Amino acid sequence: MKILKLLNKIYFSIIFTIILSVNSFAEDAPVDIWDLNKKSIEGEISNNEIIKKKENDKIETTESTIYKMQTNNQNDLIKLEQNIDSQIIKIIGLYDPEDYGLDINMWSNSDGDQLKYIFSKLNKIDLSDDANEIVQIALFTNSYNPKKNISEKEFLKFKSDWMIKNSNFELIEEYLLKNQAINSHPNLTKFIIDYYLSNANLKKACQLFEKNSKPLTNKYLVKFSIYCLIKNGKKDEAQIIFDLKKELGFKDKYFEKKINYLFGYETKIDNSISEKSILDFHLAHQTNPEFTFDPKITTDKIIWKYLSSFNLLGSFKNIDVA
Repeated sequence: MKILKLLNKIYFSIIFTIILSVNSFAEDAPVDIWDLNKKSIEGEISNNEIIKKKENDKIETTESTIYKMQTNNQNDLIKLEQNIDSQIIKIIGLYDPEDYGLDINMWSNSDGDQLKYIFSKLNKIDLSDDANEIVQIALFTNSYNPKKNISEKEFLKFKSDWMIKNSNFELIEEYLLKNQAINSHPNLTKFIIDYYLSNANLKKACQLFEKNSKPLTNKYLVKFSIYCLIKNGKKDEAQIIFDLKKELGFKDKYFEKKINYLFGYETKIDNSISEKSILDFHLAHQTNPEFTFDPKITTDKIIWKYLSSFNLLGSFKNIDVA
């Protein structure tokens, strides 16, 4: 097996030792990986009916709607997940450490300051395929995150940055879905769905949301998922989520105009075109049957790619946008 042969090469021990030399060998006490907080999380979702007792002791309930019930349920679900997440030691990865002779605690005592220095250097180096494979094993073997001088968010960003730099889309998708890590990696998720959309592969982009089991928290990803639901004929579900998010403070006039047209509430075509994101640009295209756009030198490369993929370049179609 190619990977196992790689692990036997002398440069593996050199590179891997550099990466993992940040482990503190001065600490001899073993890490108790089973010391989880076992306190149960108890919560009760309110029934959304506010009971008022009037002077005549007559009890009447306030008007309750399915919409309000769904809103409160959504809030409670998010709070419950946050409480659970805060009490669970997360292991995020793809590979079994035993397959490569590694340990689940290999990052546990790492010094975050040294890790930041090492990964900043790695990001500036064009590694060989073999070296990239080694770093991939180190980053994506199931293990506990380092705690010293580094936050979980910072460590996860190392993984995101490395995957974006290498643009291995199959690996990205596998990583996000296997670990249900879309909320933990919003920039990585945006990177892959924008890539699929710019290549006119909306089906592939939307499948990422279909396989995700957790409520989305990132505004851009929420917008993209709502559009996917409409595109897949699930307008009722899209409407519920859209209304819930608006109740929770979601505001985006451009998106709302475009999405209301797709819902069928607006018949007048809004000719405005936003280049703020590839999704905004796509919505302008999808809501205007006579859509045209003349790109400029300053137009983002991903929009050039989108125009090429959807055959919208016209006289520019011979330009290389790869």
